[in-house]
Amino acid sequence: MTSSNKHQLPVIIVGAGPCGLVAGLALKQYGVPFVIIERATRSKICSNAGSGFELAPTAVDILQNRLGVDIYSFMNSYHGMKMYTIEGKHLRSAPVPPDYKGGSVNRAEMQNSLLEILFPNPEDEEGILFCGSGLETYREEIKEGAEGGRVVARLTSGQEVTGCVLLACDGINSRTRAVLHGGYDSNQDWETNSKVGKEKDPQHYCKAMAYWGKTSAPKGSELELAFRKTQLKKGGNAPVTMPIIGLPTLRAPTSCFIIPSHDGTILNWAFTIYSKNQRFSKRNDGSDLTRRGGGPLTEEEKKELFDFTSHGRKSKSLMRGIKDFPMMEMLIAATPAEDITEAGLCDRQNLDLPFTSETKLVALLGDAAHPQTPFLGQGVNMAITDAYIYATNIALALNSKTKSLKDAISHCDTDIRRKQAKKVVRYARSFCHLTVSQNLFFIFLTRLVAKYAPDSDFINQFEQFDESNRHYLAELDEKLCSPKGQEALRQKS
Repeated sequence: MTSSNKHQLPVIIVGAGPCGLVAGLALKQYGVPFVIIERATRSKICSNAGSGFELAPTAVDILQNRLGVDIYSFMNSYHGMKMYTIEGKHLRSAPVPPDYKGGSVNRAEMQNSLLEILFPNPEDEEGILFCGSGLETYREEIKEGAEGGRVVARLTSGQEVTGCVLLACDGINSRTRAVLHGGYDSNQDWETNSKVGKEKDPQHYCKAMAYWGKTSAPKGSELELAFRKTQLKKGGNAPVTMPIIGLPTLRAPTSCFIIPSHDGTILNWAFTIYSKNQRFSKRNDGSDLTRRGGGPLTEEEKKELFDFTSHGRKSKSLMRGIKDFPMMEMLIAATPAEDITEAGLCDRQNLDLPFTSETKLVALLGDAAHPQTPFLGQGVNMAITDAYIYATNIALALNSKTKSLKDAISHCDTDIRRKQAKKVVRYARSFCHLTVSQNLFFIFLTRLVAKYAPDSDFINQFEQFDESNRHYLAELDEKLCSPKGQEALRQKS
């Protein structure tokens, strides 16, 4: 921290997921004080429920080139992708160019790495990382003059934390967003607040239930050997990293996605199926935030939902119609029920709400601003880009004194960013619908594209849906602070 910032009020970050941790890391490198408020206990911040992300080139650029993070300590680079029907028929292997800067990460591994960089020693967390008592509410105290005001965050424990601005990185079920847009009142009971929230800022259920988990595949095990066979390039013997995409058929309605980590000894996977009605888990007390509001299965539920012997349209099994895909059976058999999460896929009904308060002292980032289904792989990438750009603009305001904090936040919540975020959310919603649809035409079209589309089309999709982040970062670089200027800000700290 610079001497000029010694008495500076901290930036309040709500949420210690990837978005909040990247915001904290950027602020630390700029010498700007911050605090992080996290509802989960310290031991559960990085609970490994198998949740995985895809890092796109813009996020890789931010983490690796601007923040100096060794991304290869937790990211598995893609060499291509394998496409099957969910019944086990191989459709194609599509290569990824060797210079493609992207890959897959396990959420828990990524968060652990970022926490270790932020707080090398346990004592470094003291007074900065507040765990086990999330945000209850906040108030904005406006002042006349250059300072503009401050934000006072009240934790569920009753403790108050005062900061210059508040960055909400607390996900789709953001308490900050509920206060800002949903009419949350800490003096009202849960039922009243829930009703008001659903009226003012409802979530939009995308008619898809997701089930995800992680499975150990030790070297030499039947599962590891079966998966390794799927990773071979055509005509090659050396396994590489290629996620598996399984497309639904008329007999088998579930889609799947499987990515390896830990040199292929851990398989992170997700199954998604169309469901008109959203199921709500009663087995998440709110402390495990990696499950996106969902909860773990019981052994009885796993047995019913992952039954490979039950077929036909009346079957409740996600695996109905899958009769000859041994690797899938081994994958599920090796996964304990408590490692399988069930959650409905949701975004927001109203996509036109601003991402900041009128005073510009409070801002929504990542899923708190623009939650989406995972089918474009853009949720975490937009969150990382948000975090870096907000942190950089705040640092510019505080360190260079060239603009106010209000201006800094205004330069982040732009019309073009909201417009592009809205577009990405809608595309992700559409891809979700296409992927889980049981419409004969959609199934035929998806399979046709998967089998015959040029390889370049798949690579272009990786780049295409990262365009909003590239544009957002370019706005910072070209109009507000060049990469050299950002590096100079970091050096001054």
